[in-house]
Amino acid sequence: MQPSKESERVGRLIDLIIDRYQQIEATLPLLSRELSGSERKAVKLVANARRMTISSIGSSLLMPASTTTWLVNNLVKREIFTRQRDSVDRRKTWISLSEKGAALAGLMERIPDRIAADLLYKLEPEQRHTFVGLVDKALHKIDSAGSFK
Repeated sequence: MQPSKESERVGRLIDLIIDRYQQIEATLPLLSRELSGSERKAVKLVANARRMTISSIGSSLLMPASTTTWLVNNLVKREIFTRQRDSVDRRKTWISLSEKGAALAGLMERIPDRIAADLLYKLEPEQRHTFVGLVDKALHKIDSAGSFK
């Protein structure tokens, strides 16, 4: 089945956003040198949650336990994550960001803001308002459906 003109145009916008993300990321050598793609996802998760268990990181990233443990141990060793035993249940270990991890998460957090500013800057005020309204509607539909499915 051939994609419609509308889906082609939306796909092109998504491609441009991905390209811009990669361009910005490339200007942040610390970020690209420090973290792989999976590590970036894990850092972003922990940054949003403040602290997580290794199993919750793995289930969120759809990774097997062994891979998640290896990834987390590697980030702890590189002082990006910290590990702390639960004070009530000694079997549970909490993972949180170190100071270095928080700095890296901050760099990643600013990339979408820069892309949004790049995109919105090119639009007239009325176009910006319309575009943001459509984005809000799309996000609401996605949120109410629980996902893209």
